[in-house]
Amino acid sequence: MTGNLIVGTISAFAGQLNNYTGSPNNIWKGSSCSSQNSAAGVVNNDVPMTYLEANGWMFCDGRALEPAAYPELFAVIGYLYGRTGTSAYNVPDYRGLFLRGVDAGAGMDPDSSKRLAPTGNGSISSGIGSFQCDALQTHTHTYKSVQLAAPAQTGNAAGQTAGDVSTSAPDTPARISTETRPKNIAVNYIIKFR
Repeated sequence: MTGNLIVGTISAFAGQLNNYTGSPNNIWKGSSCSSQNSAAGVVNNDVPMTYLEANGWMFCDGRALEPAAYPELFAVIGYLYGRTGTSAYNVPDYRGLFLRGVDAGAGMDPDSSKRLAPTGNGSISSGIGSFQCDALQTHTHTYKSVQLAAPAQTGNAAGQTAGDVSTSAPDTPARISTETRPKNIAVNYIIKFR
């Protein structure tokens, strides 16, 4: 771990961490994109266990911290990710999520004005820590159908039939799942606290 990074830096960490609790991310539990099927992480006994705190880093798992115990990090994020109790603040909970650069007026995030606040209080925020549910861009598909030129008498017109045709989910080469996602590799997001 390098000591040249500033407090609040988020980094991807490829090692195994000691605190896979399986506690759900309940920040956005009142929204349509809340945590589902929370289960404790699998510990691989063939991989060394890493304890980051001795090096000034911690897992981004939403834990609550006292400002007096972690003043440097509190000076950077304050209550951005929520308040627990009377004074404790929360670190971000990035478990299972993709990170995206803040739009900051660039126009690359067309729904930035609809992002959820990092505290999960139901308000809208387009800044640091704001959250978006998964989505598919609106699109349509065209297909050919038989258009009858004239109404048929009783029975079917010669050689033509008409009816509703339902589309089906693509199966080649598409893969079907419970979410829309790009190819990805799981990492631990960690935050520098001192």
